[in-house]
Amino acid sequence: MKKLFIAALLFVGIVSFAQDVKQKPTRDQRENLTPEQRNEKHLQKLTSELSLDKKQQNQVKQLLAERSTKAEKFKDARKDSKTKPTAEEREALKKQIEIERAANDAKMKAILNADQYTKWTALKKEHKDHNRKGDHKGKRDMKSPQERDQARLQKLTTDLSLNTDQQKQIGELLSDRSTKMAMLEKSRRDTGIKPTAADKEAIKKQMTEDHNAFDTKMKSILNADQYKKWTAIQKERKDKMKDHRKDKM
Repeated sequence: MKKLFIAALLFVGIVSFAQDVKQKPTRDQRENLTPEQRNEKHLQKLTSELSLDKKQQNQVKQLLAERSTKAEKFKDARKDSKTKPTAEEREALKKQIEIERAANDAKMKAILNADQYTKWTALKKEHKDHNRKGDHKGKRDMKSPQERDQARLQKLTTDLSLNTDQQKQIGELLSDRSTKMAMLEKSRRDTGIKPTAADKEAIKKQMTEDHNAFDTKMKSILNADQYKKWTAIQKERKDKMKDHRKDKM
């Protein structure tokens, strides 16, 4: 246990630094990259985002290499341990993480110029905010359909500048769609039978028809400019979903 705990303290540096450059460990793992290859990707990311010169690249490269060594030590220790840290050890680790982050920040501040450091801290904050949103994705499912519809309506009202009459019509449209989805989900739970390939194809076809019908109704509610903006928002959302699915593959 003590071996694992000490190694964990060493590991926090590489975790913190990897987060700062906004790389996705799962993607690296999928690609089976070596520590050196991951470091090179991190360095390329920072070089692009912060316009690092050659000297800075060498300094950051060394910093990454040091943290990779710590990460490997942590991996080895974790494989050997079969026990969990105590509450006191977790608290000590939490404090050590803050110390390591502050030390990492100081080293980066010494390497970067003022403008680069400002941008680097902004990137860290952006990444932290993104992670927080990700942590709450599961909690979104705890909301009732009515709460989700209301949140969606509020967003559309802001994005499209909906008037009162449009808000009412779209609110009803969202409610109808939620009812259909709830009925489909209930039916799927009640049958308890895995759908066949033909069933899946029929569901896919029905979803396409429903989507087209929803689009037609939205077009009749919105004016030309609002509908154009709404279709752009839909496309952006669809593209993000495609990218998200690719990341999981």
